[in-house]
Amino acid sequence: MNKPLRTKHLSKSARRKLETPVLSPVEKLKVEASRAFVEADYQRARELTTQALMFEPNNATLHAEVASSFMQEKKYELALKHLMGALKLEPTNPTWLSAIGTILFLMDKLSDAVGFFEAVYQLDPENAMNVSRLVQSQMNLCDWAVYQDQKNKLRILDNDPANGDPFTTLLYVDDGAFQKKRAVMKTKKKAAISDRKVACKFDRSPVAGRKIRIGYFSCDFFNHATMFLMARHFELHDRGKFEIYIYDYSAQPDNVMRQRVLTSADCYRQIENMKDEDVAELARADGLDIAIDLKGYTKHARPAIFGFRAAPVQISYLGYPGTTGMPTMDYFLADPVTVPKEGRRHFSEKILYMPNCYQVNDNSRAHPEKKPTRADMGLPEDAVVFCSFNNHNKVTPAEFDIWMDLLKDVDNSVLWFLAAADIVRANILKEAEARGVPADRIVFAGRCSTPDHVARLPLADIFLDTFACNAHTTASEMLWSGVPVVTKPGEQFAARVAASIVTAVGCPELIAETDEEYRALALRLATQPEERQALREKLKANIPTTPLYDTEQYVRDFEALMEKAIQRYDDGLKPDHLSLAEGKV
Repeated sequence: MNKPLRTKHLSKSARRKLETPVLSPVEKLKVEASRAFVEADYQRARELTTQALMFEPNNATLHAEVASSFMQEKKYELALKHLMGALKLEPTNPTWLSAIGTILFLMDKLSDAVGFFEAVYQLDPENAMNVSRLVQSQMNLCDWAVYQDQKNKLRILDNDPANGDPFTTLLYVDDGAFQKKRAVMKTKKKAAISDRKVACKFDRSPVAGRKIRIGYFSCDFFNHATMFLMARHFELHDRGKFEIYIYDYSAQPDNVMRQRVLTSADCYRQIENMKDEDVAELARADGLDIAIDLKGYTKHARPAIFGFRAAPVQISYLGYPGTTGMPTMDYFLADPVTVPKEGRRHFSEKILYMPNCYQVNDNSRAHPEKKPTRADMGLPEDAVVFCSFNNHNKVTPAEFDIWMDLLKDVDNSVLWFLAAADIVRANILKEAEARGVPADRIVFAGRCSTPDHVARLPLADIFLDTFACNAHTTASEMLWSGVPVVTKPGEQFAARVAASIVTAVGCPELIAETDEEYRALALRLATQPEERQALREKLKANIPTTPLYDTEQYVRDFEALMEKAIQRYDDGLKPDHLSLAEGKV
């Protein structure tokens, strides 16, 4: 009988060699490929995985790993080819189906993507990430099959709130508690955002007697909706009291809007290629007092920067209409309409209350000199033009039912609907015809430049708002163009923005509290041309005299709130709900 090998007398390295399993050539290739992938050497990882495939041509996982390396390099066509290879070997594998759907989504082939996401929904129905992508794709197509089992989809998303895009559900359901839970769980999933203990050393003195340093973080410092609102804001900052830092992580070429911002700033930082933790460290080294996130969870956002603490006071502002759920985000800037006292429970942040509307607007913008005619836009000259210029993915059957009833009740009326893609237009026409409204009552508007878009707005008679996520920038643009905005506030912040905007322009009579009131208000304006004209004249008179477009006063109020927030920190107090009014908020 052989005695067991005794290894006590061997060195540690010798014992390790004996104890390490001997890998086959293909296993060695897999290990080396995995290491290369982790090191972001995707070409090397691909080469090694391809070699491994020569040994195991029917290994679906290896095909998928090649696809993954192409995905990292955004070579979607090549990634798709290799994922199809994996699917051919395992045609009912939900992982491959979902990955293919994701690539098609990224390639903007939404109709094709939906089919794959629906297949996964049948095979792996509790997959929350897949449900989130399915919902997002169908809403982007105005494919309202997404609402047929909405309750079940929301249950799945609620059971796994860390997975999926928070912004998608803001459009899908008006439920502040639901949105907060998802945001909070998302941050917990990313340790760098919430759980990691970051040793923050702020090389700064109290602000008394010196300028306050504010840093704005975004990738939207170009011809973007946020900058159309904010450009004047930067120009009006009191440079005797504040130093303005810009942290820009966009890859956009230079442009007029960015130049306006740069001219207004004391320091510009291009941080596109920096890691989140390094950006936060840079901001601390710059001695920021206040860091302002303009992105939240919108496209290309980098919330982890604020998880690493870029400044003693951190504020979520303007870009994302909901809570970030981040324990390191101290404040959210709002107003009494968007976040009434009972709405605070839907935020992990404390609320900074602007005295009027939270939304800034640029009162230096000029009205377009060249204006199109209704004929230019394909609109009937003498019709009542209802307008829906929100992003089409905000539109749901709830408001669309009312709009179609309005078209049937108001003779010689049309709905002017913003949608560029043929598939979206086809789906909207299908929904209209299902409600007894012929196709010729819908007039579609395509995408165009911002000046051309703003120039066409006055051609509308009445703007019809969406419910779960209102018009935001669009609402203030419509009012600035003299078009009444009929809105119905809901529960969550995103569903209350338009009510805040019409209040700030002195027209609270445009707010309806119920679906029935919303329909009745729109119907009355459509059938009472004198009242409609009086409203247009009131809007024209109110734009220069009410708070909505008083950019100068807005910036002074904003700065006063910033002073209160940083002074509270310097006094050793925790963040709390703050306003400019005296007494407890």
